[in-house]
Amino acid sequence: MVERNRKAFEILRRNLENNSSTSEAYNDTFESIVSKFKFDFIDIDPYGDVVPYVDVSLNYVKNRGYIGFTATDLSVLTGSLKENTARRYGSVVANNSMRHEMGIRNLIGFIARHAVSMERGIRVMLSAYHGHFYRVILQIVKGSGEAKKTVEKIGYFNPSKEISELYEPMDYGPIWIGPIEEAFTVCTLSIPETVSDEYRMHLNELIYEDTGIFFDDIGEIFSMAKMNLPSIRKVLDFGNEKGLEIHRTHFSHTGVKIKNKKEFATDILNEFRS
Repeated sequence: MVERNRKAFEILRRNLENNSSTSEAYNDTFESIVSKFKFDFIDIDPYGDVVPYVDVSLNYVKNRGYIGFTATDLSVLTGSLKENTARRYGSVVANNSMRHEMGIRNLIGFIARHAVSMERGIRVMLSAYHGHFYRVILQIVKGSGEAKKTVEKIGYFNPSKEISELYEPMDYGPIWIGPIEEAFTVCTLSIPETVSDEYRMHLNELIYEDTGIFFDDIGEIFSMAKMNLPSIRKVLDFGNEKGLEIHRTHFSHTGVKIKNKKEFATDILNEFRS
């Protein structure tokens, strides 16, 4: 544990003693401590953005080690403050109903661009949006080959081409366009019985986030088409009848993830127009 403020450090030290903790605590800077040791896991949880800690954590984590990033500057990551987004993250993103998946992909894309400049690749083990923060856990793999694989997963997204012509025809990015929940592809998620129904639903939805890149927000699509919104249950039933792989997303109450979703927005509008 690292705390550079002396007064805060003394409180931290007393808390460790009171709890009989064996954790090591240092009155120093994050950069100094990370550079002195080789960590399997580094957790970045600042107040605000993670930008100042990205390069040093990427540089010093062990090969095939992990870094957790918690970001609370959602207004910047989602493009609510466009000038700040461009300046801090070097990207242009859509501040629409997809903004929280856009924000997470913006964050990962930024980290990925810094990783490849150091000849490192990333694997996104887990991504989650909850309330006022984003949480991502990445595995860092050294080598030019891994860096090249990562470059291929940085790109642009045009909702007008990929979802519906009702959206503004604009390329947003550069952002991460690769998988965001790889942990769920290599293990079976076992949720303890003590977990509340709310969080159980939240975790279950994470499993299907890689069904597609971005989700179709049924609420926004029907609003733009000036049509009444059907229940999401009816939308899911329609997709299943069409033989599509379709699931809910944790990014939106009215969003669905669809594999091979070409023309789905048009089909669902036509279905409920009659």
